[in-house]
Order: sequence, then structure tokens, then C-alpha cells
Amino acid sequence: MKKQILWWLVFLIAATPFVMFNLIYVISPRTLGIDPIDILLQESGEWTLRFLLATLACSPLKRLGLKQASRFRRMIGLYTFFYGTWHLLLYVVGWLQLDWVTFAEDLVKRPFIYIGMLTWGLLLVLAVTSPKWMVKRLRKNWVLLHRLIYVSVTGAWVHLWMQSRASSSEALMYLAIGGLLLLERILRKAGSPRFKVKKVAKA
Repeated sequence: MKKQILWWLVFLIAATPFVMFNLIYVISPRTLGIDPIDILLQESGEWTLRFLLATLACSPLKRLGLKQASRFRRMIGLYTFFYGTWHLLLYVVGWLQLDWVTFAEDLVKRPFIYIGMLTWGLLLVLAVTSPKWMVKRLRKNWVLLHRLIYVSVTGAWVHLWMQSRASSSEALMYLAIGGLLLLERILRKAGSPRFKVKKVAKA
């Protein structure tokens, strides 16, 4: 029972930014600023990156003793795709108003647009292959495939940094968090007996 309550609590907390910003937009859009869509684009993009980093943080947190963290990894990963899709729809429908000519021009003039599109495509692949039956079907290939999350984090950060929708301090903060999460994995792998055996064998 407690586990179910905790699951729903995490679910509702993860949904809060989406619900909150959309309610503000519907009830009092001017509260968001002169250009509400621009603010929503900024927030949805940053929340996508935050959820990506949160997904990466689940395994290290489990290794630190927070075993429940791994239980929410799939949910947080799917929320990452959800927020990324919200960001994409805001751009295509809200910003461009389905103007495909402008969209094509943006792909040429603004490199961060196609980087964002490629990142969303990777998130789509990760979301589609996240169910348990896909894990069983893909087996070892699933692990290799889901290493695309590192490419996704990189793409999301570059997309954010190139369009300057976050301050330099925020961009550096996200970069530092992502770097620490990657460093933890590198050090853990380097310190594993399996890695040492391979290293000795090569020597």
C-alpha cells in the first residue's frame, strides 16, 4: 500500500509543472509575460532536460542506498518524453502555428532546431522500447539501445545552450550535473573487477 502511495506521489509531482503552467496559460496568460508561448517553450525544454538528468540519477541513487529510486526510472523516463513532446508541440503548433515553410527555414537557419528534433527522435525510441515486454524481447540489445540516453542528454543540453533560453549559470549547472552522473558511471566501471580482468588480459 505504501509503495502504491509513493508511486502516485512521484507521478503527481512529475506532472505538476505541466499542469501548473497550462493552468496559468488558460487562466491568466499575461502572468507568464509578454509572450506566454515563449515562456512555455523555455520551461518545457528545461523540464525535459531536468527529467533526463533525473532518469540518469536513478541508478547512482540506488547504489547510494535509495533502492526505491530505480523503481521510478521508467516513469521518469516516460515523463521525459512527455515533456519533450510538449516542447515540440508548443514549437510547431503554438510558435509556428503549423507553418511548415517557416519550419523548413528554421531547420536551415537555426541548427539548434534540428538538434532538438533529433533529440526528440531518440527520446521516442527510448519511450517505445521502455515497456517490460520490450526489455525481454530485445535482451542485451536493450541495454545497448538505452545508452542513447547519453546522446539524448547531450543533444538536449546543446539545444538549450545554443538557443540561449537559459542563463549561462543554469546551462553550466546542467552540464555539471550531467558530467558528474557520467563520471560516476565511468569510475564505477573502471573500478569493477570485470574491467580490471579485461585490462590485465590486454596487458
